[in-house]
Amino acid sequence: MIPELRSAVFAAVMRLLTERGPQAVTMAAVAAVAGVHESSLYRQFGTREKLLYEAASRYSDGALRQHPVSDDVRADLRATMASLVDYLDTPQGAAIVRLATVTVSPEFDRESTLYWHRRLDHSIGIVRNGIATGQLRPDTDPRLVVDALIGPVLARVALFRAVMAKPDAMRLVDQVLRGLLA
Repeated sequence: MIPELRSAVFAAVMRLLTERGPQAVTMAAVAAVAGVHESSLYRQFGTREKLLYEAASRYSDGALRQHPVSDDVRADLRATMASLVDYLDTPQGAAIVRLATVTVSPEFDRESTLYWHRRLDHSIGIVRNGIATGQLRPDTDPRLVVDALIGPVLARVALFRAVMAKPDAMRLVDQVLRGLLA
């Protein structure tokens, strides 16, 4: 599929997902919105779930920035949280997070889980670097720190359809770090 058509297909998926929810993302609906033949979608992606996953991960890769790890754990975590809040403050980002809370199919759920674990590994690396550089206590559990930071932000979107204000997210980073400083 030529890049322009592929972009149109992914845009159609994101539009349907954002405006009408995951149940609206069918091969027929995507084909109609994107102006392509449904058979082309099946040839290119195979399944609705694969198409949905590829569109969601492509959007997320572009919209959810990962900052390089520096020697300032506070600055790195604040930048990561700011990026997450910006992502969730888009209709597409919020729809993708809500999508991750429902069962689509075993294939989609497995791929989505692996995708989000890879994304979280970057944040875990920030915390590990903070431990290695002596900024955080050596007994710090990096995964629990990341869970403590992103859990409240994601819960607001998933449960209340609201995005945590960026100043609140920055205060959350500061409060969590206060308990972990070396």
